[in-house]
Amino acid sequence: LEDFTKPLSLSFRLFGNILADELVIVVLVSLVPLVIPIPVMFLGLFTSGIQALIFATLAAAYIGESMEGHH
Repeated sequence: LEDFTKPLSLSFRLFGNILADELVIVVLVSLVPLVIPIPVMFLGLFTSGIQALIFATLAAAYIGESMEGHH
C-alpha cells in the first residue's frame, strides 16, 4: 500500500503547488493588470520546473525502492 500512496501524495503536493501559483497570478492580474503579473509568471515557470524535477526524482527513487524488494 505504501508503494502507491507515496507517488499519490507527491502528485497531490505538486498539483497544490502549481494551483497555488496559478491562483496568485489570477489575483494579481485582477488587482494590478500587466505590472506585477509578468515577473510572477516567470517566477511561476521557474518554480514549476523545479517542482517537476523534484517530482520526477522522488518518483524514480520510490519506484527504484519498490523494485528493490522484488528481486
